[in-house]
This record gives sequence, structure tokens and C-alpha cells, in this order.
Amino acid sequence: MLKIEPKSDTPGVIIDPTRDIFEIYGKSLPEDATEFYEPVLEYIRAYAENPNKETNFVINFEYYNSASVRQIIAILTLLEALHKKGKTVKVLWMYDEGDEIMRENGEEFQETVDIPFEIKSFNFDY
Repeated sequence: MLKIEPKSDTPGVIIDPTRDIFEIYGKSLPEDATEFYEPVLEYIRAYAENPNKETNFVINFEYYNSASVRQIIAILTLLEALHKKGKTVKVLWMYDEGDEIMRENGEEFQETVDIPFEIKSFNFDY
């Protein structure tokens, strides 16, 4: 299991294959995106050696910077490789109902990979 607690400038990450939890959430503004995401990418690479029958990966960013884009694409590319090996993979891109930019960003990422990709809004009920 990989668990990274969210901070003001980095997202939370939970990858727990035994409980079928694959999620990145929060803000992704790390000073060094490559350094922050390398353990995540390493964990996904190792997971891909013996993956679950089904992988549903949830991405739920409030915001991310341009340095994080390359890392998000790297994650999606690893998931796409898993999908091409015949495993069931789905990405669920979550965005706040009022955040059209994040919805559009999800659509752009969806176009970069050949895997099932669902874009879904949610509404905070304060």
C-alpha cells in the first residue's frame, strides 16, 4: 500500500490494491513534481507486474500546476499499458460541479489515452 497524506501543495495518494482503492486527490503544486510523483509511478509500475483483475483509478484534483501535467500523463500512460495487456482499467476523473475548467482538463486527458475514462461532477453540500 502507498499512502501519502495531502498537504497544502501536494495531493493525497492512496493506492491500496488489497482494498481496491486507487486515488489521487487535492491540490498538486509540488515544487518538484518529478520528485513528488516518482514513488507513485514506481508503485504503479510494481503493481502492474501483478495487478488486480480490475483497476478503477480515481483522480480528484482541486487544482494542479503545469509541472504536474507531465506526471498525470505518466500515470495515465502506465494505466493505459495495463489496459493494453488485457486488464480492466477505468479512470474516474472527478471535478466540482461548478469547475468547468477542471471538467475540460479531464476531457483533454481523456483524449491522450486509450482507456475507459469517465468524467463525473460532484457537488459539495455545505
